[in-house]
Amino acid sequence: KSHSSSFAKDKTMTLIIRLRSSVIKTGLRRINIAYSCISFKDVAKKLQLQSASDAELICAKAIRDRIIEATLDHEKGVMKSTDTQDIYSTIEPKSQFHRRIEFCLEVHNAAVKAHRYPQVQTTTAK
Repeated sequence: KSHSSSFAKDKTMTLIIRLRSSVIKTGLRRINIAYSCISFKDVAKKLQLQSASDAELICAKAIRDRIIEATLDHEKGVMKSTDTQDIYSTIEPKSQFHRRIEFCLEVHNAAVKAHRYPQVQTTTAK
């Protein structure tokens, strides 16, 4: 805020506002991963926000925009992270890899079939 006049003069104010928003979202993602339950006051302190109510609003918006997976307990003033399923503990990566390999092999086989050597024709001179 102390440099807002120079940002406005340089016409970079919108860039600075977007940058601040991106930094807050990234910080909130990290907080969500690190803490299973954290108070809005602590979120505000870690993200250097002005108040716990600002942190609560930012957390609510991040949950709505699916930036983080969490629930808010307004009465206790905390954000509780929901456990995200570890995708690598499922069979999904294996099946995706299998489909990609199958596709590559099909492309290779089609290329081999399409690659034909020209027929050598014998001509007899008369």
